[in-house]
Amino acid sequence: MTVAGLRRLVVAAATVLLMAGCTSHNTGKDSGPLPTKAGDDLVCGFVSKDSGSIALGTTEFSVGGSVQNLVGSHKNADGSRLNLAGCSFSTDAEREALTIAVSQLGASPANDSQVVAALAAGESTFVFPAAEGQGYGQAGEEGREAAVAQLIRGDWRYFVQITPRVEGRDAVADAVALLRQVVNQLGLPRSEHLPRPASTPTR
Repeated sequence: MTVAGLRRLVVAAATVLLMAGCTSHNTGKDSGPLPTKAGDDLVCGFVSKDSGSIALGTTEFSVGGSVQNLVGSHKNADGSRLNLAGCSFSTDAEREALTIAVSQLGASPANDSQVVAALAAGESTFVFPAAEGQGYGQAGEEGREAAVAQLIRGDWRYFVQITPRVEGRDAVADAVALLRQVVNQLGLPRSEHLPRPASTPTR
């Protein structure tokens, strides 16, 4: 996903700006694995504040984002009411230190196809089990983001990007754990109603 695309998605979802870290239960420095289920410390309505803090190695950050549902009684083909969800953690050093986005398949065909292409290349650090969907986790190249994780599950594409490289943390494992937290928290249907993306998007 391009930076511009991510920014549009997160900005579209952002209706609140929360200052995080003041009441965080951790110091931001932790070497243990992140949980795959979020606790009660949610920001943006679906992301664990403490897990974000640990992944970024700091308690000093701001958070913007929200969950947006379809208006009125409208529903998606899978019966869900979600329109999109976005959450962005920003630090003094990184405007988009942690970016999380959930969108319906077809909203961005090129980004959907990126998941299929990455899996076909066979170079991902982590591949999600088929029972969870179609996705991967990948470490970024030097000078770029630390890790990206993407998953197509049901009619939805989940995206997590961690930019800073934090000493003592496995950024890919953190991105995968955060993505699983989002899947569990949103509880979107696993059923498939929309066309599956190809490795090269059709125009």
